[in-house]
Amino acid sequence: MTAPASTSLFKNPSLLKLYLLLIPGSLIVSAAMGYDSSLMNGIQGVDRWQNCSLLGIMNAILPLGAVFGTIPAAWLSDHHGRRWAMVVGDVIVILSTIIQTASINTPMYMASRFLIGLGITIASSSAPMLAAELAHPESRTTLTSMYNTLWYLGSIIAAWTTYGTYRINSEWSWRLPTALQALPAIINLIGLWFLPESPRWLVGQDRHDEAREILIKYHANGDQGSAFVAAEFEEIRTALQLELAGSRSWKELVQTKANRHRTFLVICCAFFPQWSGNGLVSYYIAPVLRSIGINSQEDITLINGILQIWNMIVAMTGANLVNRVGRRPLFVVATSCMLAGMVAWTITGSVFARTKSEATGAGILTCVIFFASSYNICWNPLAVAYPVEILPFNIRAKGIALLMGSIKGASFFNQFVNPIGLKNLGWKYYIVYCVWLCIVLVTVFFMFPETKNRSLEEISEVFEKYSENPSEKKLEATDIECIEHQRNEKE
Repeated sequence: MTAPASTSLFKNPSLLKLYLLLIPGSLIVSAAMGYDSSLMNGIQGVDRWQNCSLLGIMNAILPLGAVFGTIPAAWLSDHHGRRWAMVVGDVIVILSTIIQTASINTPMYMASRFLIGLGITIASSSAPMLAAELAHPESRTTLTSMYNTLWYLGSIIAAWTTYGTYRINSEWSWRLPTALQALPAIINLIGLWFLPESPRWLVGQDRHDEAREILIKYHANGDQGSAFVAAEFEEIRTALQLELAGSRSWKELVQTKANRHRTFLVICCAFFPQWSGNGLVSYYIAPVLRSIGINSQEDITLINGILQIWNMIVAMTGANLVNRVGRRPLFVVATSCMLAGMVAWTITGSVFARTKSEATGAGILTCVIFFASSYNICWNPLAVAYPVEILPFNIRAKGIALLMGSIKGASFFNQFVNPIGLKNLGWKYYIVYCVWLCIVLVTVFFMFPETKNRSLEEISEVFEKYSENPSEKKLEATDIECIEHQRNEKE
């Protein structure tokens, strides 16, 4: 779809307003999980947390709660809209954070973390969809790629908060940063009141006039006669009419060969980054640093804070590269670099285990930073943005809920096993990740198609070629050609 000149944010102030509203109204949701990762890293200095099993359970209980949020997340998003699903998730997170902050024992703390995980999944399942479905086609991928990069905004806030509070000689050393975990949800709850509903969801509810007005207001700066919006709306309407003609049940995720391929990629985008070794950096940087001789809690929290800032810079760079170089090149090159970084990390780890050399310890830290940078330039922005764009509307809510639930499910296993593996196997534990990254690289190379420079509706055509018979196709090429022809005539 050819974009009009008004896609410039300086020429279309309404589009600029929309994107500014999407920061607190959608993108900020990702900061909640980032905050939790650095929060857990920062308060691991508490003596009773040095028990590996307790540490694993404390970290893993939130992802477990998130898994249970998968089905209600999809139902709320499909039946009540993207905005209201996020409202429900935010309210759960805020109330659960109050309980967590007021916890007087470990079971109470763990129960609140379970509920926070449930709320985060409900909110985060709708947030990237709302951003993608409101965004202008030309800037959609950059915007949705930015969603996951704000994970590090929460991570930075938590890292520096815990750096400032660990010196407090009272329970407020952990209660204060714990209370601030509700901040992203509070900001999002306020931002949602100023953000419109997804026009695609409105079309799916036969509220065509409302959807058209939203597109006119933000994509055409209020121009009622915009030929671009007329073509865009017709493409959305035609695609949804064809997609919604079939089933909207969970079974639809695996009913056709094209959808099975999509669902496979969604699961890959959940498990590949979670099981790539990034969890060692995001949740267990403290034990990793202690393993190379950095034991001062002040040094650990300082390194964690600096690392989060660097990670966010790299992730935002990756988000801006997605549309320029494409998805496949980023996936393949970044995963190759992650594999190289993990192999180097493993080798230097084995040397340090024998020599305890400070130079080798510094080498390990360099490998960790290289690995994290390789991960963040690709998997951070694309782990959510790629599934959002490959899923057609009729299964998008369920597919993204599956993605978020799978991410948390993978994280639950990962976060419980990591501290035990690090304690019992040391550097040998990294070999598991080296093998896994080989599997990831092969899968990405052969199974991940390019989706660059296509609208959400046009991307369907990339996958429909995998259908087992022509009748399974939801959006034929002729439909897109017809829409393009109509748009060109109007222009």
